[in-house]
Amino acid sequence: MAQVGKRGGSSSRPHNDARVPGRGPVVTASTEALTSKLEPRKGPVKVQLNTWVLASTEARLKWLAENREFTVTSVVDVALQELLDRYDVPSADPDGQIREQ
Repeated sequence: MAQVGKRGGSSSRPHNDARVPGRGPVVTASTEALTSKLEPRKGPVKVQLNTWVLASTEARLKWLAENREFTVTSVVDVALQELLDRYDVPSADPDGQIREQ
């Protein structure tokens, strides 16, 4: 998948960095539920996942990352977790091991 976001360079658009106290994305009623799921997760081990997506999916993902100030990683993680839960895939422990039930 192509990179989402900008590295280096300057932007004429002001950036609200969610890490700066008092400055963060504007949350509306329509994004409130989604935002609560996209809060940063601290601690768990992360692994790299490379895949291909449709160009239309990438365009939507870029839009979400740029306009709602989410990261691609958090959006993909939440989407995959919801899909896995829907299909009753067992949860894994922090080391990535699934204990069959």
